[in-house]
Amino acid sequence: MTDSAFSYPILGLVRVSMKKIHVIAAWLVRIEATFLFALGAYLLVRTLTSDVEELDAVIAEIVFLLLGGIGLFFAGRGFLQQRNYGRGPTVMANLIAIGVAYYMIDGARIALGISLGAFALATLIAALAAIPKPHQGTTS
Repeated sequence: MTDSAFSYPILGLVRVSMKKIHVIAAWLVRIEATFLFALGAYLLVRTLTSDVEELDAVIAEIVFLLLGGIGLFFAGRGFLQQRNYGRGPTVMANLIAIGVAYYMIDGARIALGISLGAFALATLIAALAAIPKPHQGTTS
């Protein structure tokens, strides 16, 4: 069976082979992971160079960003290996990002909200379109 646009209903008329959609999803997820690492580093530097009133909340946020970045990095690895373990975290992270984008737009940060929402939507579509290969394990 050949890969065609009809094999991937979520992509509509875009013709993308199975291997390419996995690579695209992996790169998009790794870009998101890099962004989380950069945001964590920014918060760390900002915390060390200024007075912070609630240090425990900032530390918790930095740890959350680092763990989220590590999780998304390994999710990208799952896409490259055409495995299923990267899809769940990627879908969840991007649904959250779409919600954050909505509140950014609602809070008068329109350009940032639209940028975040568009990137999250593209990553979500790529993650859903990257169908993993069947498991080749033994049956009993």
